[in-house]
Amino acid sequence: MKRIILLIALLVFSFGFKAVGQSVWTIGPMLHYNFGGEKRHFSFAMELAYWNIKNVPYSIDGGIEFSKKRLRFYGELQTGIGFTGISCGPVLEINKVERKAHLGFQTTFWLNYFVGLDYRYRRIDKTNFACVGTYAKLPLATKDMESSSGGNYHDWDD
Repeated sequence: MKRIILLIALLVFSFGFKAVGQSVWTIGPMLHYNFGGEKRHFSFAMELAYWNIKNVPYSIDGGIEFSKKRLRFYGELQTGIGFTGISCGPVLEINKVERKAHLGFQTTFWLNYFVGLDYRYRRIDKTNFACVGTYAKLPLATKDMESSSGGNYHDWDD
């Protein structure tokens, strides 16, 4: 019974955003457990994403990820349906110990709405990394498309 109530709440919450606005910004922390490379370690990130949810949901995000020896900057194009999605994009990794920078690629699969789990695969400097993580995102609805015709609801004032 709890699962049914949770599912209904998520659907109502999702459709509620479509009624308020056609785009949503999300921001929040991420915690990943990274394996691959020389040893396993945790990393912490902050990520900001812009979602257009008018028809086919698409997004662009960017983040900064911190670990003891590395700093990563990344951007991804993403899409999702329901509570699952996929994203991919470039990564710039700065190795603080070796004082070197490397370009790479990552792809992420997630399960969530605003609190969720993800799996991330990265390839940087011929090394493969796999990461599992969790995150929380604060959604902020915008009002850039306030009517279904794309016009302003104050048109009658003219």
